[in-house]
Amino acid sequence: MGWFGNKLGQKQVAYFQWHLGGGEHACAACRDKDGMAWLPERKDVRGPPLKDACTCPGGCTCRTLEIYADDAWGPGNAEWIKKRGGLVTGAQLEKFIGG
Repeated sequence: MGWFGNKLGQKQVAYFQWHLGGGEHACAACRDKDGMAWLPERKDVRGPPLKDACTCPGGCTCRTLEIYADDAWGPGNAEWIKKRGGLVTGAQLEKFIGG
């Protein structure tokens, strides 16, 4: 983002997190991605919606959550994710957060 983005009042994203949109009706592919977190530097990771793999009725309703650096948990979680290559599963992140 750099200087220009900060001057316009945009917040710095610490990391992204996959959020399951379909709830109990979500397909296996969407449930598998739920909670996954990745750093903005990981250009090889695409956030939702799933195109081909999703079999949810009506299509994928998953969303990307942006966790900002100024959120209380943002910087610490981002550093933990970075130490693991910039991408973690939902189960890994949940275990880290849950202690």
